[in-house]
Amino acid sequence: MPMYHPTPSQARLATQLTEEEQIRIAQRIGLIQHLPKGVYDGGQDGSEKKIRECVICMLDFVYGDPIRFLPCMHIYHMDCIDDWLMRSFICPSCMEPVDAALLSTYETN
Repeated sequence: MPMYHPTPSQARLATQLTEEEQIRIAQRIGLIQHLPKGVYDGGQDGSEKKIRECVICMLDFVYGDPIRFLPCMHIYHMDCIDDWLMRSFICPSCMEPVDAALLSTYETN
């Protein structure tokens, strides 16, 4: 049974969540799914200063790894950042709130 984090300091089974917490988590999952994703190409595009490490797991990116981009342009392994964002909607590198940036892009479109 999956564990969910209604707040960063709490972890509970899905069956132990209140209806309000379930709604908030569903909204959060929806926002995460709208973040752009891609595949790590190892700098094949010619950029000389390519990010080489996921700061969450501290492992080097490998060609073909699924990655996700945050609005602040930081990239992470998709599994790492998705798990992180279920706990906190703040970029682990620059501490920018991810949800505010996401919501503002919806308001301008």
